[in-house]
Amino acid sequence: MVQEKRAALILRQLKPKPEATGLISLRFAFVARGPGGGDHIFPSFILDDWGREIRSLKLYDWVRENGQRFPRAEIFGFERDGRETQCFLRELELYARLPCYAYRTADQPITGGLLLKGILLPNDSVQTPLRIDTPAGIERPLRAARVTWWQIPAGEKVIDLAQLDARPDPGY
Repeated sequence: MVQEKRAALILRQLKPKPEATGLISLRFAFVARGPGGGDHIFPSFILDDWGREIRSLKLYDWVRENGQRFPRAEIFGFERDGRETQCFLRELELYARLPCYAYRTADQPITGGLLLKGILLPNDSVQTPLRIDTPAGIERPLRAARVTWWQIPAGEKVIDLAQLDARPDPGY
């Protein structure tokens, strides 16, 4: 759901079947140190100090568990504008929550994503949007996303995203 410069994801099912239609792909970025909150780096893989590659969603846990001990490990990936990049882990805000971008298809270019501000969970028992903590059972990296979580009325067709303008915790 997009309104003006706000984007939110209505999460109807946490683990949909692969053959489901209308699926949204999520990509999580690391935050580079720098003025204004730093650039967002979308990782492809990490090379640790011994040259081992860490790929897939495992790399987010690896950075969380080992980032302080291996500041010379290198991350290879892409910047928001699609350019390839590489940097050392010491150049990242290791405690920053992960900016989360939504894509209509898994093969959409990095530049085509929408930065999510919130994740909306339909709920029959609420009448108005209600801000909540990250629900139990949500795994990393989604658990570490820089978003706010909301319960919304299940039957609502249109939600005014302006009423959800709460600043997500940056993590540091």
